[in-house]
Amino acid sequence: MAREPPVPDDERTSASPDWDADASSNGGLLDRRSYLRLAGAVSAGTAMAAGAAAAATDDYEVVEVPAGQREVVNVGSGETLENVLYDISANGAAVTIAAYGTDWTLRNIGIRGRYSANQAAIGAADTGGGTSTIENVYIGDGAESGHRVGLGIWVAPDHNGHLEIERVNIQEMGDNSFYCSAPGGQGTVDIRNCYSANSWVSHYRLARGTVENCVALNDGRHQDGRGVWAWAPGPVEVKGCDLDMNGRHYSIVAGGNSPGATVSVEDTQWDSSFHGGYRDTNGRVQWGGGNGNSPDGSRIPEGCPTTPEEAAAGASSESGSDEGAVSTEESDADELPHVILFDGSEEGATRYEFVVDGVVEKSTDEGATIDDEDVIEDDYVHGIVGTWRDAFRFSGDLEELTVDGPGTVTVDGEEIDPDEYGEELPHTLEIEGEGAPSSFEVTVDGDLEFDGGDEPEDETLVLTDAAVQGSLTEETLRFRFAGAVTDVTLTNGEATVSIDGKEIDPDEYGQERILPHAIVIDGSAAGGPSTYAIRVDGSLLDARSLCTADDAVDERSSVRSLLVNWLDVYWFDGAITDLTVLGDAAVHVEYNARDR
Repeated sequence: MAREPPVPDDERTSASPDWDADASSNGGLLDRRSYLRLAGAVSAGTAMAAGAAAAATDDYEVVEVPAGQREVVNVGSGETLENVLYDISANGAAVTIAAYGTDWTLRNIGIRGRYSANQAAIGAADTGGGTSTIENVYIGDGAESGHRVGLGIWVAPDHNGHLEIERVNIQEMGDNSFYCSAPGGQGTVDIRNCYSANSWVSHYRLARGTVENCVALNDGRHQDGRGVWAWAPGPVEVKGCDLDMNGRHYSIVAGGNSPGATVSVEDTQWDSSFHGGYRDTNGRVQWGGGNGNSPDGSRIPEGCPTTPEEAAAGASSESGSDEGAVSTEESDADELPHVILFDGSEEGATRYEFVVDGVVEKSTDEGATIDDEDVIEDDYVHGIVGTWRDAFRFSGDLEELTVDGPGTVTVDGEEIDPDEYGEELPHTLEIEGEGAPSSFEVTVDGDLEFDGGDEPEDETLVLTDAAVQGSLTEETLRFRFAGAVTDVTLTNGEATVSIDGKEIDPDEYGQERILPHAIVIDGSAAGGPSTYAIRVDGSLLDARSLCTADDAVDERSSVRSLLVNWLDVYWFDGAITDLTVLGDAAVHVEYNARDR
């Protein structure tokens, strides 16, 4: 896609490639003819690349781009492109949406797969002085490593109208997430409720317009760029944002190659640890009220999609302006009016469980993500949060709530005290002897205590915070616990084991999964906490876990967690499709480990 040539970056030195030979005759900015010629050369004047496979779902169309091909989709004046998922996961596949004209709309677009070349996902310009819109878009799978590989949204130099960019998620780009500075003073761009992470050269780059309720994050997973880069002539307004640079780049820079850029900042949390956090040698930063230095990079603005499928289905669209969009938030609010949010902490992992007397479903409210490992069993829910958020919508009342860890809980926006809901240890474990000596061991993923006063004066009974082992003959031992039972082992005899008054089959707890490969996340020698995410295209099993009666653990293909001075081990089959570690934990992968 045509673009401004790259500008030097003061903090990172590397050779700049020769992007576009046509740019040199226009003072570094492509004119309209060059822009259209480059777009047309790639697409051969077509809206669909040859060989691309399209399939329809109930909510959106899926376009699978073949390996080595690039699909260019042209959107003209007054046209709308919506509810489409482009799958570029094949090797060398790519897509560019070229929206050019006036009063056009891109809505509910998801791109699945990482970019592997110097290409833009969206090239845009309103050239008729009108207002065009980009809303509810996911480009969060990012780009492969490499200098300037991948670009999120590129606004062409001849943009002279107004562009509304709303609820767009762009991550891990090598050439800016939102590159909107090329038009200079000709047009305006407003960016609202968007999320950007780990992109270079900048997250939000514009010359005239607004960045409002947006989040920028650098955390070391890919590349590090400026949070907001304001170019001349301005003004650029930054309102209600979180610019979490983690000391890896400036939060705010006023001024590019031309002096005179102005940027005003209010109600914004920004990181000041990189050379003071801002630079205005070529421009001017005007500080308003309500600013601070405690940004939250984990916050995803409400309604911003977190997966390509969610974006394509319109699941994050708000009602009223999105024709044909599926507004799940509105329908959920009617049927499931309450929201419980578990907000994790960098201090450590937080395990939670709760019970409602109505219906409960997973939700993306308040920037939460939906995780496979969060379990809903009728009205009972349990899960874990690290540095992210989990949310659920429910009807009825919250009857029981147990939280173990530093995270916080809110219900309908108000923080609550978990101790005020139900019992601290809501579950019962009962082990009954059958007349002959029997040894047992039971492990839970929460807390466990002996029920019935003082522990028996029996040296064979060993009780820790989360496990108990011992032996019995004909007596009955009772315990209370929080969380889920992960292991039940009986040896040298028989006993009856019941959970919450219901007898269980111990053989269903501890059945081995024959998965051939192993991955170890080792934080034992790390200097602090590490957060990790793993995704495979097969099955993934925590080595500490044992299957449940419905074999639900077989369906897990991803996991996210936080590790502190310990190591986690997983068995898996298939291939690792994504592995991200934030922190100093080491990673070891052993293929065919069971054969060694």
